[in-house]
Amino acid sequence: MAYTFGTEEWENAYGALVKERLAKVDKPYVMGTPEWVAAYEKLIQEDEEYKESARKWEGTVVIHILANPSLGLDVDIYMLMDLWHGDCRSVRVVPREVGEKGDYIITGELERWEAVMSKELDTIKGMMQGKLKLKGNLATIVRYVKASARLTELSTRIGTKFLSQLSDEEREEHKKWINEMRVTFGL
Repeated sequence: MAYTFGTEEWENAYGALVKERLAKVDKPYVMGTPEWVAAYEKLIQEDEEYKESARKWEGTVVIHILANPSLGLDVDIYMLMDLWHGDCRSVRVVPREVGEKGDYIITGELERWEAVMSKELDTIKGMMQGKLKLKGNLATIVRYVKASARLTELSTRIGTKFLSQLSDEEREEHKKWINEMRVTFGL
């Protein structure tokens, strides 16, 4: 059954999936999975430094990870952060049509996001160098650079396993999960 994003049914089914995966998947979590996204959401929601630096910032920020079939990622992934004046209302893996409507969409190759989340690439510098592409108001991102940097810093604290580190068997399992998400959640 395919759920429609934005409905109570979608949110309930997504929440149940996250709960199920958190109970059975061991850390470190694979970047971009529901359990990884849930851990990221919790870190943001509990972080006082982020709350203070983002108290006047609002909007949706989307991490857009480009497909890389050679590493087991056959489709683009969109992770949407709903941010409002220092609060993180949610972080979700969302369908393309939802992700493409974000206020700020930061697009990059899988390898670039792995570099960001392992502290090898700063997000702002990556945008300035063209390694990451921003759709949205760069001036606003720069104005809230402390909040942006804090979001990046928090992503490095999750304890992440990257697709490039997975065995062939683990990649096949990841592909299976992505296909199930596509069918059930419209990704």
